[in-house]
Amino acid sequence: MAEKITDNGSGDLSEKEQRDLVTSTRRFDLRRILGALFVVYGVIVTVIGIVNLDADVKRTGGIAINLWTGLAMLVLGLLFFLWDRMAPVPEEDILRNREQEEREVAAGEGKETA
Repeated sequence: MAEKITDNGSGDLSEKEQRDLVTSTRRFDLRRILGALFVVYGVIVTVIGIVNLDADVKRTGGIAINLWTGLAMLVLGLLFFLWDRMAPVPEEDILRNREQEEREVAAGEGKETA
């Protein structure tokens, strides 16, 4: 049985289902996850660097390593968020990928698709 393929790659999804799929896919984009991890750990390391400033400087030869590392992690995390915001995953790619996954599942179950 041939499956109808639309030009926008939406398959048999309604507009609301398409929006939900795009939103959930973008929500769990790896750039957001990594950005959040870097920001959280950056805050922790920065706070530790501020609280234990004298101890770090003595052990590292005059460099506040935790402070600088924490700030670098914060900047990196924010850059990941900026990257995600400036270049989100295109909607067409998300919908096309879903359609491809459906075809692969159907092929694995022995069903013919167009």
